[in-house]
Amino acid sequence: MGQSISEFAANSVIPKRALRYLHREGIIFDPLSPENQIGLHFLEEVWGLKEVLRPQLTKLSMKARLNFISTADLASKWERYAYSRFRNQEQGRKLAMTTVVEEIEITFGFRLSKKQKQHLLSIRNRAQVARHRQKKSGR
Repeated sequence: MGQSISEFAANSVIPKRALRYLHREGIIFDPLSPENQIGLHFLEEVWGLKEVLRPQLTKLSMKARLNFISTADLASKWERYAYSRFRNQEQGRKLAMTTVVEEIEITFGFRLSKKQKQHLLSIRNRAQVARHRQKKSGR
């Protein structure tokens, strides 16, 4: 039987999250077929190369590229959602943490842990800094 996605990820530059995504999309199997392993070894060779990333990013608008870059390190959808909510709130309007917590819990169907709520605070602060910098630069 082939190697599992988890086993492959343990020794790969490709994050397990990306491999799970490929599995959900039906691109690879779990356990990995021999063809999957050949394809993933090739992908490891080009993973993160700027010359491979550049043409992929050019398909996005400048605004989409900047948004992508600003949230690239936020691993989950709820984190990116929270960042967008805080980043895009109207000037002069307040957005309560409890509101965003409730929205996340309803939309994504889970309760945020204490650690996740603390992380949400750092996401809010980061979005506020980005808004302040944008306002200061006049964009």
